Amino acid sequence: MPETGFFAQNLDLWMSVILTLLVVLIGLSVYGLYCHKKLKARYERFMGINKKRKNDVNMEKLLIDCVAKAESIEGKYSKLLEIVEDMQKNMQFCVQKVGIVRYNPFEEMGGNLCFAVALLDAENTGIVINGIHSRTGTFTYAKPVELGVSTYILSKEEQEAIDKAKNSAYQAVKKTLTVKEPAKTLRAKKRREAEQARKEKLEIYKNAAARSRRRKTVKSAKKTVDKNGQRS
Repeated sequence: MPETGFFAQNLDLWMSVILTLLVVLIGLSVYGLYCHKKLKARYERFMGINKKRKNDVNMEKLLIDCVAKAESIEGKYSKLLEIVEDMQKNMQFCVQKVGIVRYNPFEEMGGNLCFAVALLDAENTGIVINGIHSRTGTFTYAKPVELGVSTYILSKEEQEAIDKAKNSAYQAVKKTLTVKEPAKTLRAKKRREAEQARKEKLEIYKNAAARSRRRKTVKSAKKTVDKNGQRS
């Protein structure tokens, strides 16, 4: 009976608590439905599946297209790599090094009309051409060169042309980047350098002072010895 009386007396309070909880739950449910609807609209806009919005971008289709393009580019890259490697192999046998020397073997002739030209590939294999011009005519001689050496006797000018061709080999230019140090790093570096210079100077002064003390000690010892010798 007492318990029944307690609930009966506080019935309004319990009803208020229950109604408050129901209102809170209903509010949370409405808010959840609103967020869900908003998220669904964003998802449909992102995926381009909203029939009412025809201008929306279909990200799924875009991702599929990007993957397909990446695969296509990878295939083209492989083909280009094969072509470049094949070109690099063939380039080894093309003329890459050229050396020319003009000279005058005859005293009565001027203008250095004679010439020696060396045409070599990457392996220093090729040909050296010697053109000699004289009053009676012009004569041209060709000698094969293999790995920088010819089985035929070479003149001084022909050998010089081959040496020039060897030195004119293609060399890739390496780009050097100059990185500017930040102000703080530069100031810290300068402080370290100044501190290091100060320590070096201090060490020099200490060594000089030690040498001076040693000299004074030696002089004092000599004077003492001289005095003792005179007294005796």
